[in-house]
Amino acid sequence: MSPPNITYSAFLIIAGTACLFIALLVFQTRRSATGSFALISLLLALAWWDITYAIFWADVPGPTVFFWLDVTYVGVVTAPLAIFVFSLQITHRSKWLKSPLLTLICLEPIIVLLILFTDPSHGLFFAGKRTDAFIQDGGPVFWLNVVFSYSLVLVATIILYRTFTRSSGMYRKQIGMVLLGLAVTWLNNIIFVIGINPLPGADNTPFSFTIAALAFAFSLFRYRLLDIIPVARDVLIEKMTEGVLVIDSQNRIVDMNPAARNILDVPASMLGESVDKVLSHWRRADRDTLSMANTSVVFELRTGETIAYVEMRATPIMDYKDRKVGRLVVLHDITRLKNTQNELKLLATRDSLTGVINRGHFMELAEREILRAKRYKRKLSLIMMDLDYFKNVNDTYGHQAGDHVLVELADLCGHMIRKIDVFARLGGEEFALLLPEIDGQAALQLAERLRSSFASMTMDVDSRPFNVTISMGVTEFERYGGDRLEEMLHRADRALYHAKETGRNRVVVWEPELG
Repeated sequence: MSPPNITYSAFLIIAGTACLFIALLVFQTRRSATGSFALISLLLALAWWDITYAIFWADVPGPTVFFWLDVTYVGVVTAPLAIFVFSLQITHRSKWLKSPLLTLICLEPIIVLLILFTDPSHGLFFAGKRTDAFIQDGGPVFWLNVVFSYSLVLVATIILYRTFTRSSGMYRKQIGMVLLGLAVTWLNNIIFVIGINPLPGADNTPFSFTIAALAFAFSLFRYRLLDIIPVARDVLIEKMTEGVLVIDSQNRIVDMNPAARNILDVPASMLGESVDKVLSHWRRADRDTLSMANTSVVFELRTGETIAYVEMRATPIMDYKDRKVGRLVVLHDITRLKNTQNELKLLATRDSLTGVINRGHFMELAEREILRAKRYKRKLSLIMMDLDYFKNVNDTYGHQAGDHVLVELADLCGHMIRKIDVFARLGGEEFALLLPEIDGQAALQLAERLRSSFASMTMDVDSRPFNVTISMGVTEFERYGGDRLEEMLHRADRALYHAKETGRNRVVVWEPELG
C-alpha cells in the first residue's frame, strides 16, 4: 500500500468536482439535446472515479483496505460505455443501440463489478496480484474487462474519425475536438506501455479520461456541439417529401429514404443491390440517367395505367481528398405540376365551348400533316364546314341554343372520325376537318355521312324543337398542284362558298372552275 499523497488527492478532487460542475451545467442547459444523457453519464462516472480515487489516496479509512479503490471501478467500467454511446449518438448511429448490442454493453459492467466485489471467494478478477494503488496485472475477468473497455473506446474513436474525415465546417471542428480528447486517453496508454508514467505508483488513467470529458464539454460550449449538430437523419431525410438515394462507386444503392421507395416503387430490402437490379422494371435509358452527375432530367414512370413524372437531380459525392465516392440522387415527384402544365397547355389549344382544338393549334398540326404527306407521298384531304343560317338560330332561340348546336356538331364529328383525324373549330360556326391517308373521294363520302346525320338530328331548347343543317367544302392535297396549307384552306373555302350559293345543306368538292 502506497503512503498518503494529499497533493495527488487534491488534484483528483479538483478534477472530479469539475466533472460534477460540467455535468450539472449540461443538465441545466442541454439535457434535451442529442447525446446529452451519455455525456452527463460520462461526467458523473469520471467524477465518481476521481473523487473515490482521491479518497483512497488521502488514506481515508474504509471497511477494507482497498474499499475506496474497489468502488472506483463503478466509474472505471461506466466511462468507456458512456464514451461509446456518446460517439454513436453524435454521429447519428443511435440505431446501433438495440438488442443484443445494448444488452451486452450494459450487462458486462454489472457482471464485472459483481465479480470484483466477490473476488476473495474466487480470485477471478485480481488473481491474488493486488499489491498497490493500481493493478497492471490480474485474473481473466480483469483482462477481459480491459479488452472490452478499450474496444469500446477504439470503436468510438474509429466512428468519430470516419465522421471527421467526411465532415466539413463547424461540425468538423466539433468532432475534431472530441477526437482530441480521446487522443489523450490513447497517449496515456502509450505512456504506460513504454514505462514513463509521470505518477509512479499511481494510476493517471482517471486524469486522461477526465481531460477527454472536459474536451467534450469544451466542444459543447465553444462550438455548441449538441445545438448545431446536424439534424438527425430520421427527422430530416426520413421525413423529406423528396426522394433521396445514395449510390456508391460500384453503382449500388446504399441508402434510400421512404419517399424514394414510394417514387421508385421498390422495397427497403433492396438496399445494397445494384441500380440495374433494383430498377429492373425501368427502361434502360431511365436507369442510365441515375449515372449522370451534375445533371437534372425529367422522365416518366409508368405503373399500369398510371403515369408519374419525376425530376431527377444527381450530384457527385466527394471524399475529403476530393475523390468521387458515389452519387447523391434527389427525386422530386412533379406529377401534379406536370399535369397542371398539361391542363394549361390543353386550355391554350382547345376551344372552351366545344372542347375541340382551336384555330391556332389546328394550323400547327395541319402544317405537320402536310409536311408528312409531302415527304412520304401520302394522301391527305381537308373538309371545311359551316352551319347554315346559324344567325337565325341565335336570333330565334337564343345564344344558349346556338351554343348547344355547336356542341352537338362537335360531338357528332368526334364520334364519326378517327383518332388521327384533326378536327377544329376555326371560329364562330366554322369548323375544319383534316383527314390523313384519305383521298378526295373517301373524304366526300365521310362529309356526306356527317351532313346527313346532322341534318336528321332534332335540337330541343325549352321544348321548342328545330333542325339545323351544314354545308361543306372538300379538297385533296396536291391533286391540283396545291402543296401548302393556305392553298388547301382557300380551295376548301371556295367549295364551301359554292355549297352555300347553290342551296346549302350540301357537300361540294373543289374543282378548278370554282376559282
